[in-house]
Amino acid sequence: MRFTNLKCEELRPDFAVFEECRLTVVKRDIISLNIDVKLLKVPVTSTTVGVVNLAFFKKFNGYRPYFCNITYDFCKFMENRNRQSYAKIFLDAILKDSNVNHTCPFDHNIIVKDLILDESKFKFFPIPRGDYMLRIKVAAYNDWKADVKVYFSILADL
Repeated sequence: MRFTNLKCEELRPDFAVFEECRLTVVKRDIISLNIDVKLLKVPVTSTTVGVVNLAFFKKFNGYRPYFCNITYDFCKFMENRNRQSYAKIFLDAILKDSNVNHTCPFDHNIIVKDLILDESKFKFFPIPRGDYMLRIKVAAYNDWKADVKVYFSILADL
């Protein structure tokens, strides 16, 4: 299981900019993900954050919707992380490598540093081998602000 590509798109550069959006080769077949988003309109509170959308795609002659597509209020989710099971599995996978570990407000950069895919973090997802994309869209003030596409390959059935 490893990252293959990463695309970060600023939909509203007046709200937030990606200072870093890259994959780094740590060693053979081990690739880390690094994202640093500078928030330009802070603080981001429960009244300003609209939703986060997580969509999972599998490559079948292009990327097609595959496993889940959920949209949820991020601030409310952070108050009780057991509400959305798929969102919880995703967040638990990145939590130790990011600073998104508290409830709103957010008044600092959003950072994911040196995240490496670990199969044990996805033991509840019976995912067959193949190429996948996780799309993360973020909205605030009733408007989409960012779109992140994380591409990865699973080399053996999980």
